[in-house]
Amino acid sequence: MTSAHLIVTELQAPAFVSVLESVRGSDKLAKWQQANTVLIQATLRTLPQVGFPANAAGLQGYNEAFAEQARSEQQEARAVLHGLNEQKWRILLKHAFECDPAPPITREAARALAIDIVDAMQDAELLKQMASSRTGLAARLSDAEHQHMVSRAIVDVQSEVMKKHGFEGDAGYAQAHVCLMEHAQDAVVTASVAAATTALYARAGIDLGAAFKQIGS
Repeated sequence: MTSAHLIVTELQAPAFVSVLESVRGSDKLAKWQQANTVLIQATLRTLPQVGFPANAAGLQGYNEAFAEQARSEQQEARAVLHGLNEQKWRILLKHAFECDPAPPITREAARALAIDIVDAMQDAELLKQMASSRTGLAARLSDAEHQHMVSRAIVDVQSEVMKKHGFEGDAGYAQAHVCLMEHAQDAVVTASVAAATTALYARAGIDLGAAFKQIGS
């Protein structure tokens, strides 16, 4: 898929590199959010060149097409996409987290990590914290501040789990997520974590789908 090559080129543009490097001194949440925002922006810039509109609908359509290509029965095609995806994250991690992607993990290891993350995100105390995140002093927070508070709590929980699986610190947090992405076609890995994350945000009164659409609009 030519678009993947275009995105890799976009990510190496001085403007994007500068934005990524500007958050190096920030916490893992800020760095991870910036890395994903830059990836989305770089992707949006390339969409018109491959027949998709540069908006949330185009981004969704492109991601679906990319996923379909990744499921191709042609091993060579899958290998090319895998390599390009690795290049994208190598650039993002290098400039935002000052690290390289971790070595690939097996599907079994990815499933074990995902299941532990889901279990931690279903902890009774965390669920209670999310449900009460709009009460008391927190009720005075703006929507953006509230979402940031919830995101930070989720990142902290995920980080503790990832540490137990050998992914330590800010770099480990990013590396673990990238390792899980390599198994995106596995429903146990992707669907379970996505469902648990969406449910936590919903418990806190946040529509995660709407938030993503705003980023891509």
